[in-house]
Amino acid sequence: MAHETARNLTQIELLEPLPDGGLIIRSESGDEIFIASDFDFPGIATTFGWPGCPCGSRGTDGTIDCPDCGRTASTLLRRAARWIDDNWGLIVEDPGYFTDKEEAYL
Repeated sequence: MAHETARNLTQIELLEPLPDGGLIIRSESGDEIFIASDFDFPGIATTFGWPGCPCGSRGTDGTIDCPDCGRTASTLLRRAARWIDDNWGLIVEDPGYFTDKEEAYL
């Protein structure tokens, strides 16, 4: 049974990256989502605690060049992937990856 909080959130886990470069996140109920594109890595990493651009800019989500320090999107994508490699196994509250679409509109 999923862990429930006051807001009825479940926890999700970032599993070890796959050899082909993909990722899997798993809910407490055992449901899984496969993430194939490295373009999605910054968003997944941020969900699990990646701080984003080292300059602290809020002007990039990691998929576009940083407007403050000039780091390229490709550099940020690599940083997010490296952060995931170093931090898999983390568990956080699900921000909506496994939300039942019908429940989301109640």
